[in-house]
Amino acid sequence: MGDRLVESVIDVDIPTNATIGITLSNDQPLKITKLSPSSCFLGKLFVGDIVLTINDAKITNVGEFFKATKTPGKLHFRIKRDEYCTCKVNVLPAPKPGLESFEFEMNWRTGGMPIGILVYQDSEKRVIVSMIESGTLASQTLKPGDHLTKVNDVAILDKAMAKKMILDSVNAQNKVKLTVERQSQAAGSTPAPASTPPCAANNPKMPNYDLPLPPDVLAIMEANKAFHKAPFNLPSILKIVGPPTPSGSHINMPEVTPEENQIEFDPSAKPLKTTPKRVGAA
Repeated sequence: MGDRLVESVIDVDIPTNATIGITLSNDQPLKITKLSPSSCFLGKLFVGDIVLTINDAKITNVGEFFKATKTPGKLHFRIKRDEYCTCKVNVLPAPKPGLESFEFEMNWRTGGMPIGILVYQDSEKRVIVSMIESGTLASQTLKPGDHLTKVNDVAILDKAMAKKMILDSVNAQNKVKLTVERQSQAAGSTPAPASTPPCAANNPKMPNYDLPLPPDVLAIMEANKAFHKAPFNLPSILKIVGPPTPSGSHINMPEVTPEENQIEFDPSAKPLKTTPKRVGAA
């Protein structure tokens, strides 16, 4: 595997009060296992990268890594990356107006690398990508809201089938082919190639988790967006209720002194008696 890794130098500018947001392996070589969405290294470093040096200083453990990255400024990372952990994008003919279709061929040189997606099944029983883990191979091409239609050219019927086929393919062959449909965007919406770092449309440090709404829902929202400004002529269901007015005849009841029942008792002194023990007491 060592001869398949490509060594390169990457420059990263660390701003003040930046979030490191990196999880590293405890074994050697030191490998990135997770990147948080707010990490300042998002788009520069990726899950699976092996960190060799920072500013020409050798990094051998997690403590050295965080010590070297806590100071703002430009850092020079020398890393090793498996360039065969790639994703090939094929643009397919549009299935119908308003939709685009893509085919993603994901390949891993070794096993144990996460694909990095969560899916759910909507009311129409479509399998939809709901969340993508930043820094993974899927984060470079897939988007939340993508409709997963096929795995390895086999049509998907439900979420359980999709998850099983993806896991089986990655574990057995270290590769998987996903076919997705996506709502059309502006021109140039073709997914970025594998060398392009993952980023969101609005914030380069945060993935976009907004799911696209159907056109009919957007039309209803647009037509009723000023509903609170329209005049309202119907009578209110709330009515002002005044104080109760007396009605009927008033009855005066005579005051009657309540009866008291006296219980007889003997107030004279009596000898004290020992309280018997409870059953089970010591």
